[in-house]
Amino acid sequence: MTDRTSETINWDEARALIAARIPQGVIDRLRPVPAAELRHLRTPLRKLRTELVRELSSGDARRFAAAYDQLAALQFAGILSAATPAEALDWLTARRLLRITWPLPGGGSTDPDPHTLLLALLPPHRDAAFHRELAVRLAEWLPARGDRPRWLITHGLAVWSGTELPTTDGYMIGWVREGGLIHHHHREIGEWFADQGLREPVPRHHSLLSWLRAQPRIAEFVRRLFEVPDAGAEFAHPYAANSGPDNQWPKVLTALAGEGLLDRAELIDLCLGRLLRGDRPGNLRGFLQLYTALAPDAEEILARARDHVRLAADGAPGAAKVSQAALRSVDARLPAELFAELTAGVLARPEKALATAQLSRVDAALRRDPAGSDGLLPAVAEAFTHPAPAIQEQALRLAARHLPHAAPSTAEAVRAAATTLSPALQADAHRLLAIPTPAAERQEDASAAPAHTGPAALPAAPAGPFDLAERLGAVMATGVPDPAEFETVFAALVIEHHRDAAALRTALAPLAARRDANPAPVRDFRSIGGALGFLLDALTGRTHESGRYTTTLLDRPAHLGTPAVIPSLRVHEAACGITDTPVPLLLATPTAGDGTIDPAALIERLTAYRAAGARPWPGDLAQALLRVAPHALPSVRAAAAGLGYDLPQDTAPPASQRFHIQPLELPERVGVQGRALPTVPRIAPLAVGAAPVPEGITGLLHRLPDPTETCRFMGVPGMSPAELAQLAWLAPWHPEAVAAHVLPVAVEQADTAGPRGTNPLLPRLAEVPGEFGPVSHLLLAYGLSATRAADRTAALDFLLTATARGRLRPDVLGEWLAALWRLSVAKPNRILGALADAARSGAGPTVWAILTAVITELAAEPGRRGLADALVLAAECAAAEGIRTAVPALDALAAPAAPQRVRAESARLARILTT
Repeated sequence: MTDRTSETINWDEARALIAARIPQGVIDRLRPVPAAELRHLRTPLRKLRTELVRELSSGDARRFAAAYDQLAALQFAGILSAATPAEALDWLTARRLLRITWPLPGGGSTDPDPHTLLLALLPPHRDAAFHRELAVRLAEWLPARGDRPRWLITHGLAVWSGTELPTTDGYMIGWVREGGLIHHHHREIGEWFADQGLREPVPRHHSLLSWLRAQPRIAEFVRRLFEVPDAGAEFAHPYAANSGPDNQWPKVLTALAGEGLLDRAELIDLCLGRLLRGDRPGNLRGFLQLYTALAPDAEEILARARDHVRLAADGAPGAAKVSQAALRSVDARLPAELFAELTAGVLARPEKALATAQLSRVDAALRRDPAGSDGLLPAVAEAFTHPAPAIQEQALRLAARHLPHAAPSTAEAVRAAATTLSPALQADAHRLLAIPTPAAERQEDASAAPAHTGPAALPAAPAGPFDLAERLGAVMATGVPDPAEFETVFAALVIEHHRDAAALRTALAPLAARRDANPAPVRDFRSIGGALGFLLDALTGRTHESGRYTTTLLDRPAHLGTPAVIPSLRVHEAACGITDTPVPLLLATPTAGDGTIDPAALIERLTAYRAAGARPWPGDLAQALLRVAPHALPSVRAAAAGLGYDLPQDTAPPASQRFHIQPLELPERVGVQGRALPTVPRIAPLAVGAAPVPEGITGLLHRLPDPTETCRFMGVPGMSPAELAQLAWLAPWHPEAVAAHVLPVAVEQADTAGPRGTNPLLPRLAEVPGEFGPVSHLLLAYGLSATRAADRTAALDFLLTATARGRLRPDVLGEWLAALWRLSVAKPNRILGALADAARSGAGPTVWAILTAVITELAAEPGRRGLADALVLAAECAAAEGIRTAVPALDALAAPAAPQRVRAESARLARILTT
């Protein structure tokens, strides 16, 4: 039998091995051959890699699969023929080779085995210097987030060659993860070498504790872990506790400190330093667990008292809580100025639990030593601006209790600070702190809602075809196009094409070329940017499929046909009609910054159509009629009839007066594509379906989502932020219908903080001139209950704008908020936070009216979570606005059966309203 290892391997043979797809064939043939004898393969191998990578981008599935299946064999050929560590590193870390799979001889594929890659780097003809340099290069390459297969190769090369590796972030993350896997049926690389017969047997480690004891650089590595991003997250692995204390990083490091392998004092200092620097909660959790496991005693805490005080004042909430608890054991031994610094720092934080605990400790300290009042009461006054009224009240009563022991200057400083207390506590502050009540009159203009400035002006039209091309490219590239800019650019495209189609085509040519240079397997036809791309094709004389996509968008209402696709439908309509049935201009372009059209302007446009002998495009005409005030439509139709145009009669969408309430207890339903849909509690309007649904885009507005059908209401693809941004302008005189269509999105946003983006509709909806009814107010209630702060801010903008325009009905909004509150959809902290912001923004009387409705609706359930906080905010509004009125619901909340805090807050509110 011929020994093939001595034969020269030509390129044809190597290429055939790679084309056979199986990595083991390449390994068996090339591994015994010295790399110096494979030098003639290096250049063609690099060229082949370039060719295969190019095939991966071809867009053809067969070509992609054929190229992808050869990558693993190609990688081994490149590694085995590499002349230098730098070349081997390139083949190990090339982007397209990092996450490949290995084809199997009988079909299918498997994950790469890093041990096989490691063996490929250890043929007998490679020297130790090669292995040492490659190990160091790999350690420096390892990404900070970790790469276990490459880390294992790096570590294996270091163990094989006896190399001391640099402690890079990537290497250290791999090291700490390796320790976490030791107990989980895992062999350390030295054990694997022994099992393969490549090295002498080594001791086996069955726990993290045993493994760390044997690490030669244990102190250096552990010290380095406090500097590596996300190392703490590895300490706090959620399943580590299932494996016992010998496999939990915090407990193991503590045990090693007890054995003297690690310096306990240094570990405590490193923990505190890491916690003081701050990080994301998941990472800090591991260092907190280590600090807790170390359990510093009183002497160790006192030696680091200032660091603990800084951590309690400025650290992350979890770290501050641990630090505050640690300092509690040495309260009596802390220097007075340090205890006062701790108090001021903790009370300046927003967390209620920390402030409550600190105020109790201050009270105990002042009972022990009243002489400390001068040092501690100014620190207590920090709590007068705390966001939680309950903390303000606790601090006020503590200050009043110990003020007699303070010096006159301290007492005056506390009284001056009391002016920052909540308006609801001002009367108590004057009484408890003996503050003279001035005869100051409330400034009416301070709390008045800001005047409404009206909608923004429309953008100026493009200054010629080249400016138009630039603005078109910007709209197509924008994730959430502004409706005013979209309408302006869309209208200009039609006008410029009618004026000088050749000049426009020349201006658009570079944009069309960029579109051709970035082909997509499936064109995006639903979005505005995608639809404008099809219009760009039509304007530059290329083929497009807008007609087919128009039919798709209109004929599949259950999945695609929501009003949100109307702008894209109009663009597709223009792409079809721009050459076949040209028009001089669009009818539906708004004339005002709220999406409306002046009736006289529409008649003028129809006159231009008559002069040009053009017929209106159906979608454009329907959209134009939706933007004209309903009372002006008869005169517009009469004028159009005189010009020879018969306009459709039915454009107003149906009104919803009945509502469906779905509680939480209903079971899950199966939605589209067989996926289970959670049946979340919700309130939504029921459509009155007596009138037939019209054709075209108007029908999309008429066909309201049915809340009784979970798979249709919650299970269809939702509206993107880009679509929501356009929705208010589709029917500016019919905000109730628009709100009904957006409710499924709002329900989901109030239920989960999933991947859906923010909702840009509400601020724009507040600007439209149509009448806000119950559905619009229900949508606002959902917006104020949204999980994401950005969505609640958008709802707050709606509330303030509608208030400034005198169009908000606070009683209706309050009733909806109470209804959602009962269903646990509306979380009290979300609603009350948004309402408090509204009150601070000058809408105090409106917020009062909303809260009065909420309190009245919930009075029969005094134990309802958050009701006491609603009473607190209502008291602040009443005190700030000087409201003096009767709220009958307060009598029920003052009954003995009500919770103690509800009784106290309702009594406070009653005093304010009657004083």
